Amino acid sequence: MTEKKPVYALITGASAGLGKAIATELAIRHYDLVLTSLPDTGLLELCDNLEVQYGIKALPFEADMTDLQTPSRLKVFTTEKGIKISVLINNVGIGLNGSIGSYSDELIERMVILNIAAATCLTNIFIGDLKSSEKGYLLNIGSAAGFLPFPYKSLYSATKAYLYHFSIAVREELRGSSVSVSVAMPGPMRTNERVRESIRTQGEKAKLTVIDPEPAAKIILAGLFRGKAVIIPGGVYSGIFYVSKILPNGLLQMLTRNIFNKPG
Repeated sequence: MTEKKPVYALITGASAGLGKAIATELAIRHYDLVLTSLPDTGLLELCDNLEVQYGIKALPFEADMTDLQTPSRLKVFTTEKGIKISVLINNVGIGLNGSIGSYSDELIERMVILNIAAATCLTNIFIGDLKSSEKGYLLNIGSAAGFLPFPYKSLYSATKAYLYHFSIAVREELRGSSVSVSVAMPGPMRTNERVRESIRTQGEKAKLTVIDPEPAAKIILAGLFRGKAVIIPGGVYSGIFYVSKILPNGLLQMLTRNIFNKPG
């Protein structure tokens, strides 16, 4: 009997928050893993723990995704290990509020690379692996902010809008192939202390729309493996998605301006 080959999932930004929750959920489903994050962020310990707890292989790749050479180095790493990626999850990204004119050049470059370039390059580099898999899955982690042009989150919402349109376009390109493409568009999530503080400052209305990484990961992966195009954890933001399709653009801009009327 031929031994079944391991099925590997690659997750970026995997040491904390949603990335860590998705890695854990995939380990529960007996996927082997290649996990990436910055050095000294707990990635090595996470891989060890997942291997012991779930009996899977979890390989760490510590690197800075703002380095545009990292995606190519990651492909060399998996090739040298004899690993074919069947599930690619582009999770890494950052999001900061602010009015235009307040961003440094370095912050703009960092956000554009992490939120746009990293996912695009990794998809381009690993699409051959996905196509050659019996069943391949591509998941990009966007944001509900990508549905609307948010004042004071202009850069963030624009980068996440890119991921939304990129994912839908690539899904259409791959229609009829073995690869299923999805984009997750979650709302605010308790991923780190900076985000928690931002949620606290926005008061009760923000708390009502927040979701934790663990339930979000379950919802997102369930949608991914069902082949859903757009996955929106949380009913509130599903409503925003559909409302954004029918309200006049001027009214939408007024509503979003009132929500984020203070740079944070």
